[in-house]
Amino acid sequence: MKKFILLALTTLTMVGCMKTKKDGEPILSDYYREHSVENPYLQVLDSCEYICWGGRMAHKGNCRFCEERKEKKLEKLIEQLKEK
Repeated sequence: MKKFILLALTTLTMVGCMKTKKDGEPILSDYYREHSVENPYLQVLDSCEYICWGGRMAHKGNCRFCEERKEKKLEKLIEQLKEK
């Protein structure tokens, strides 16, 4: 019974703190409004560039760090092929 009461109180605390509009739609935090689909931003993680928006992120694919790595790998491959 104690576990049930603790679970009920925890659930009410989590649900009861959410701000909503008059129609019941949740109000998004300033972070999600600032970094929405209309306002993406660039972030560098582990030497790679990522495009971030609304809590999501995608690898840019043409960032300069990846281009430099590809170039080094290609040069190394060419050297190995010339040796054969």
